[in-house]
Amino acid sequence: MAKGLVEICENYSKAHGSYVEWDTDVNLSPPKSWGKPAPEKDKYIWDYYTSLQYTLYETGHPETVDRTFKPRSLPNKEHVNVVLLSSPVECIGILLEGGKQLPDGFHLVLSPSWLSKVPSEEDTSLSSLLLHKSISFHSNGASFIDEYNPPRRVSYFVNYFTDNITSGHRNDGIEIESGLDCPMSSSIKLCELVDDKVWTRDIMADVGMSIPETLAIRRMPIRKLSSAKEEMKTIDFKSYDTLDMTTVEKEISAFAKRLQLSQIQKIVVKPSGPKYLGSVGVSFHSTSDIEPIVHAAKELLMEIDEGCSVLVEEFVESVVPLDAGSDQAPLWSASEGLGFRVRSTVCRDHDDTPVTTLINCAIADKHLPINGDNTVCQSLDSTLLAYNVFDESERRELEMKIRTQSADVLKMIMEREKLLSVEERGAFRGQTDVTGIDMVVTKKAGKLVPVGIEVNSHDCTINTQLYDFMMSLGENTLMKRKEKTSTSPMGNVNNTKDKGYVPSQFPDNRDSKGSEFTGGNGAEFTDKQGGIVASLSSTIQKSRYYSGKTMGRSVRPFVRNMISRSQRYMMKGKQVVVIGGGGYSKRNIWPDAQDYGIKIVLVDSDANHLARNQVHRFIHYDFDDHQEDFAHACNIFNLLHTQGIDVDGCLTFWEDCVPLAALVKEMTGTKDLFTTGSSHKAALTGKKKSRTQNVLSTCTADIPHWPRTYLYSSKSVHIKSENDSVLVPKSIQFPAILKLEHGSSAVGVSVVKDEEEIRKKYHQISECLQTESDYPGIGLGHDNTMVAMEYHKGSEHDVDVILYDRKLVGAFISDNGPTRRPYFTETAAVMPSSLPEDKQAQLIVAAYQCCTEIGLSSGTFNVELLMTSTGPKLIEINARMGGFYLRDWIKEIYGVDLMLCSLMISCGVQPYVPKHPTELLFMGIMLIPSAHAHILHDTHFRTQLNVMIEKNEILFTQYSELDEIQSTEYEEPFGNIAVSAETPEEAKTKLSAICEQLGVSLKEYPVKTFLQYF
Repeated sequence: MAKGLVEICENYSKAHGSYVEWDTDVNLSPPKSWGKPAPEKDKYIWDYYTSLQYTLYETGHPETVDRTFKPRSLPNKEHVNVVLLSSPVECIGILLEGGKQLPDGFHLVLSPSWLSKVPSEEDTSLSSLLLHKSISFHSNGASFIDEYNPPRRVSYFVNYFTDNITSGHRNDGIEIESGLDCPMSSSIKLCELVDDKVWTRDIMADVGMSIPETLAIRRMPIRKLSSAKEEMKTIDFKSYDTLDMTTVEKEISAFAKRLQLSQIQKIVVKPSGPKYLGSVGVSFHSTSDIEPIVHAAKELLMEIDEGCSVLVEEFVESVVPLDAGSDQAPLWSASEGLGFRVRSTVCRDHDDTPVTTLINCAIADKHLPINGDNTVCQSLDSTLLAYNVFDESERRELEMKIRTQSADVLKMIMEREKLLSVEERGAFRGQTDVTGIDMVVTKKAGKLVPVGIEVNSHDCTINTQLYDFMMSLGENTLMKRKEKTSTSPMGNVNNTKDKGYVPSQFPDNRDSKGSEFTGGNGAEFTDKQGGIVASLSSTIQKSRYYSGKTMGRSVRPFVRNMISRSQRYMMKGKQVVVIGGGGYSKRNIWPDAQDYGIKIVLVDSDANHLARNQVHRFIHYDFDDHQEDFAHACNIFNLLHTQGIDVDGCLTFWEDCVPLAALVKEMTGTKDLFTTGSSHKAALTGKKKSRTQNVLSTCTADIPHWPRTYLYSSKSVHIKSENDSVLVPKSIQFPAILKLEHGSSAVGVSVVKDEEEIRKKYHQISECLQTESDYPGIGLGHDNTMVAMEYHKGSEHDVDVILYDRKLVGAFISDNGPTRRPYFTETAAVMPSSLPEDKQAQLIVAAYQCCTEIGLSSGTFNVELLMTSTGPKLIEINARMGGFYLRDWIKEIYGVDLMLCSLMISCGVQPYVPKHPTELLFMGIMLIPSAHAHILHDTHFRTQLNVMIEKNEILFTQYSELDEIQSTEYEEPFGNIAVSAETPEEAKTKLSAICEQLGVSLKEYPVKTFLQYF
């Protein structure tokens, strides 16, 4: 780069503090345990530390504490270590938000000597990064200088020690980022890609964003554009020798004259490339004066590097202040000579959804470059008011256009990055996770329109953190006027976006893949598990940004992404034993686990199980007689040992195998899923319905923070023979509920009105349901005894909880419609819950208490509850991941994969559950063999269903193969048809219409009746 540009770059983006009010006697030298010498560039380390303390002091955060005298040896529970190699100037906002979302998981590294690289276990050509020392961030802004022995494995890396970001101060982060196996934000090559104004303008135009009329002169271009653009002409010179200045002058002259004819009076000349930040090299010219334009372009062409460009473009006039009259215009209205620039920050969220967070603006002299160094940032709304745009609908329309188009730009960048090789990306797991998009707002055809100027790579969050700090200080000190509408922690009861979900204070890739399966008679359904969610809708954009406190809001989705990518990376290569593969409904678990890089060792009774070729290892072992579970566990443990299988975790997704999996887990010594008492004891308690109720009924002690646990229990009687029916009236009033003691899926459940009916039903059920072969998967392998329980009136709900070390990490509520009598078969459901806030809170607390009181303290558990007039009553606990549609719905609505959470917990990793509201609602109806067998075998129905699936009109989940359909007295659903919507009313209308069209709604199966309570 020529001297002129070097001088400008050296003075760009320097941090300064003005005084010292903190301890300077701290240890910033290389860690003792590593013994690496301090790099020459560490002469800046005290400046970095002073900048950090200066920021913490003035923004009300505690001073950093040095605790390097005692190296830390234990990892955090989430096994997340996000490292930012940087001065704090670039990233303090990210670190504070990271410390809030996941304490002790975010680290500022001020020197490369605090890190080391070792050969990767995943790929010997790559390296894993180890953390020996850092400034770790925690809740409430606390930070500590820590050393780690043993060192921690870095799970996500951000490199800000580059020439371009540090203005030439240092470039020693390049060697660190080279060849890493961990997830990264924007490698050097990806920064060069995103900082290429020509490449990103091509993307802007492709997503429908306006761009300036542009003449791009590219020197030795290395990137292809998608197509020719009317708004952008490119001239390419493939080498220095072919740089024809005569052609350049001719093209610039023609371009300027064309702009003159369009009444455009000014032209901008600027360089494009990763080094040219903050208006470096930008100049303004009159379209009528060609010579200075040509001179400026030629001078830049001689200075720029290979692969860079010079842009000659129209000067886009920002909207001028409207004539509002003296009575309306604020005293701080903008004057005629001022223009403004808009910067939108776009983050890739934990589920790969691009979210536009902060839209901030800068007002300055419109005849000069406007950037963050020469302006005070402010909101889009305030800026538009300064320009006398008083129509709120006009302001909101512009905001949503900026939000959606900005998100679309990042989405397109993501799509194009997928096509790049590892070499082109510059990192094995490098990707663009955050961008800043600069725009000018102008007026076209009477409408406010954003015009895209450039995209900035991952060092784009300085101005966002300035705005967050500024707004947070105001938020914490100003005495605000009380608003008329109150805001409660759980949101408005009539607003579905905050319902049915209680995340932890602290995810998962929601990339879903469709799979085709073939049923009987050659029938093909497309069983898609994703795609129904409306991408980048305005509601998603707003709800994900406007949630939570102001400080950190602009990078909150970025932080969620860092954590979720970290956890997926840390789970790669883990070997987990799964006891029991279950049936057809579990088929997506096996390929999904492969996609996560998790090695499943499946143990199953069926030698020809459908998953045997989809898992890392398959072991055939017959454990169907669960009364011999201890012997089975010993045999399985010996098989694992003799085959040399190392185990990181052990669990089951199949209800019947919960106690057996608990035994095997104990023997293998993996994460204790049930740390209160014996895991096997807790699993047996959860599996046996009467024992669950009886244990809870004894929990009468006073709890200062929850209701007494016994209040959720119901009276129950274990019935082992017809003669035991005489015991029921002594304990339970009729009518009562009769069900299989170890049953599932409501098979055999019925209402009994008296002792004689109990005797009759017991005889009927025990005669036809005796052993596992009579009805596989409903608990008959344990025994076919029954339980009688109190009958309660109320609405039925599922609460799927994620627990780790007895702490609630997440909870998801769904509401069930009325069951189909006489056997209580599930008919309909909706998620999130539509219950009032206090009722939802009751359900979550009840589910948490019931699980922990019987000894379930870590895992994903499905808790079925009734909401009665007096509060929740427990139906049963399923001590494994919820079945049917629940995993798919939770994954679509919240971006949380219960399967991945289950596998993490089995390996001793606390799952991260992202915290943001949702605008999405799912409502579904079950397909029942006794009612729908005739249409399921109908070709026309299958064709219609597939069309709806392909068009993403429905989400269809299937639980058995088509040729397995048989209408029996005791049946389970075949599948579920669901729709997405933003309100229950919209969902009911859509689902009812689809069910009428498909012939699902029948006289004997009245869909509208099943949906009426939602």
